[in-house]
Formats: sequence, structure tokens, C-alpha cells
Amino acid sequence: MLTNKSKWGEGAVHILIGILVFGSIWGFFEATLGGFLHMIIFPNKGAIMAGIGMAIMGSALAIYKKPSMLPGIGAVAAAFKLLSVVFYGWPPASIHIINPAMAIFLESLAFGIAAIFLLNKLAAKNTLARVGTGVLAGFIGATTWVYFAIYVMNAPAYARVVFTAQEFIANQGIAQAVFCGVFLPLGYMIGERLAARTTPLLMSRRHHYATSAAIICLCWGISAIAIMAGL
Repeated sequence: MLTNKSKWGEGAVHILIGILVFGSIWGFFEATLGGFLHMIIFPNKGAIMAGIGMAIMGSALAIYKKPSMLPGIGAVAAAFKLLSVVFYGWPPASIHIINPAMAIFLESLAFGIAAIFLLNKLAAKNTLARVGTGVLAGFIGATTWVYFAIYVMNAPAYARVVFTAQEFIANQGIAQAVFCGVFLPLGYMIGERLAARTTPLLMSRRHHYATSAAIICLCWGISAIAIMAGL
């Protein structure tokens, strides 16, 4: 029989693996799809990627029911931006690294805080609550990011067109809120279905660890290749 200490240890490891897996999946999409959308200057690229990140976090929340892990998932996804430091030699403190990384992390932090108060409604299959939570977290994430980008990183000095916080919020902030509101219910539903199907599988600790390690390595490896290819 496991002691309370060993049960806690297994739980902590399980959560840590979840953070690494879902954070790596989000980072993979940022490095591949996000890089491609940025390359072709696709409209609302940031809002689309924020929605995808919200869906991934929604899946993780549906499986683990731990809002506190969401900022960790965002931190892992944001760490993928450091691949540009490795392959392009950009300084880690470059605005091209810090700004997108902070956009990811602030979104995850906003969702994590919102989920603490709304977890029961999210778990109760309340579609309106899921949409509303996504809209709220997406909007707060975008709003906090633009003030950070302007007043800490002086982003308008690097942008193609000088922008103000109010202009960004009225355009990209609203778009991000909409995409997050649409994608969160989808991600949460996927997470619920994954939880129902994989619970027996997770009884095999070795298989769970091996599968998780494979996902993490594939995400980082493919992302590194994509960035080297110019995405």
C-alpha cells in the first residue's frame, strides 16, 4: 500500500508530466502553424494561436482538474521561443523573444486565475460558462500583454505600424476573446473524452511515462526542424 507521501509524489509527478506534455503540444503549434501564419502575414494570427492555446489548456484542465498547472503549461509553451536563440542567435532578452513568450504566459495566467473560480461550472458541462471563461481569459490576456509590450518592451518602436493600447484592444483584443471563447469549449470537450478513454491506460506507469516522453521529444524535435527551416 502506498503511503500518503508516495501518493503525493506520484500525483506531483503526474501533474508535472501533464504540464510538460500539454505545454510542449502548445509550443509545437506555435513553432509550426504559428510560424507559418506569421510568415504569410495571415490576418488575426495571434488571435488564432491564442485560441489554439486555450483549447490545449482546456483539454488539460478537463483531464487534471488543476487550474494551478495552467501557467506552467504556458511557461513550457513560451520556452519554445528560446529555440530562436539557439538557431538564430537572437539575444534571450530580445523583443522578438520576450513579447511572444509573454503573450503565451499571460494568457495561461489569466485562464488559470479564471479557472480557479469557475472550475465547477466548467466541469458541469455548462457551455455558456466555458465560452464566457474563454472570452474573459482571452481578453484579459490580450489586454495585459499590450500594456506590457508598449510600456515595458516599447513594442511600437519595432512594429510595422505604430499602435496604441486602445487600438490593439479594440481590434486584436476582441478577436482574441472571440477565438478563445470558441476554442475553449472544444478543447474542454476533447479533454473529457480523452480522460474517459485513457484512464485505464494510465494505470500502466511505464507506458504512460514512455508515451509522454515520446510526445515531448517529438514536439521539441519537429519544432526545432521547423524553425531551422525558416518558420
